[in-house]
Amino acid sequence: MIYLKAIHIVIVLGIIVTNTEPLFSQRTLTLDQTLRIAIQRNPEIRFAEKSILQAEYTLSTARSNALPSLSLVGNYQRGWELPEFVFSPPAGFPGANGEIRVRTGVENTVTGGLILQQPIYTGGAVRAGIGIANDAVKISQHSYDSVEQQTIQNVYSAFYGVLLAQSLMDVAETAVENARVNFDQVERRYEQGAASRFELLRAEVQLATIKPTLTESRHRFEVAIEHLKDLLGMEKHERISVSGSFQPRAKTMIEADIEELIDRAYMHRPEYQMQRLQQDINRKNIRVARSEFLPRVVFSSAVQWQALRDDLNIGYDDFIRFSNSEISVQIPLFNGFGSRARFQEARAELQKSEIQEKNIRNLIATEIRAIYNELVETYEILQSQKRVMAQAAEGLRLANLLYEEGAATLLEVIDAQLSVTQATTSYFQSIYNFNTASIKLERAVGVLEVESIIEGYE
Repeated sequence: MIYLKAIHIVIVLGIIVTNTEPLFSQRTLTLDQTLRIAIQRNPEIRFAEKSILQAEYTLSTARSNALPSLSLVGNYQRGWELPEFVFSPPAGFPGANGEIRVRTGVENTVTGGLILQQPIYTGGAVRAGIGIANDAVKISQHSYDSVEQQTIQNVYSAFYGVLLAQSLMDVAETAVENARVNFDQVERRYEQGAASRFELLRAEVQLATIKPTLTESRHRFEVAIEHLKDLLGMEKHERISVSGSFQPRAKTMIEADIEELIDRAYMHRPEYQMQRLQQDINRKNIRVARSEFLPRVVFSSAVQWQALRDDLNIGYDDFIRFSNSEISVQIPLFNGFGSRARFQEARAELQKSEIQEKNIRNLIATEIRAIYNELVETYEILQSQKRVMAQAAEGLRLANLLYEEGAATLLEVIDAQLSVTQATTSYFQSIYNFNTASIKLERAVGVLEVESIIEGYE
């Protein structure tokens, strides 16, 4: 009996562990995985995909206006009061009493058939409509590219924000550990009479001052993780960590010519391409408005069957087949000046888009110059901080060596440790600033892709 109970307990514990394991499991993500998850889950990207699909359906609708339409029609007509012709008979007409009445038509008419219609000339409206719809598809595709690139930039910054917070947390932990070692060492020397009370208090103050920095760095790391999870569309209970090397990007545009970057932006920047396509749409809208002044020609052909009876006892033999074809021409003469107003409105919209296009060109050029200068500046700071960090590390090594030999004071060691902490923190921050600036520049040029991120990461 005890053996069976033991087996039962083991089974229950196994089930509990199995069911609770996902709650405590942690997923480690690389930069490549993080970017691709974001592209798959981002709601704005999903919305942009649906916009492309919608624009493609609109294009199909526009194309249908140039194709023939075939309709099956049917009609039933009931005549309650049929028209009559009344005329006076000629003199001597037999049976005449002054007038003759002749009824026309029947009480029940059933008609059915096929009608084919094909527009021949619409003043260019149909062709312009197809062109507008086609440009709308291209705009939606560029809009998708814009959203995707912005998502990549945001996720990259968040991913590197986690790496930065993690690195700064490591720096804080090292600083606390060094302060604790200093305090323990000074405390032993104080008990041996080899250190003063001031040195002991100074070491204790250093440890107490640095501890809150570690707590703050841990909180920043947690906030960075939560921000990354939000961008990836993850639930709050999901646990993740990131895996990556916190190093400067290997491939950037820092060696490129600014004017060449601006020219590339005019060719690749999604927002600029969207504005140019909007200009094309406005030009085509002018053609649509102009078509209202031109004639319309439509060809139609019909095959119909019609039955005429005074009662509803309609059979197959009652139907008579007839067919006809026609070409109709409609020439607009006057519609209350509406066509003229719509034409002027389309011209004004084109002029507005031309002004916006020039403004966007200037904004893109200004933005690229500013971001490029930011990239150069962050690179110079990065190189400077790298040297400063190496110098601070060498200074700490010498301070520790001299302190052990009695040729330096504890204050000098503490200052050297503080310099290393500050230099390392500044160096890591400069890596983050340089990497994010390089990503911003690629986004401004319009060439930011997951592949370029990974290449620059290696």
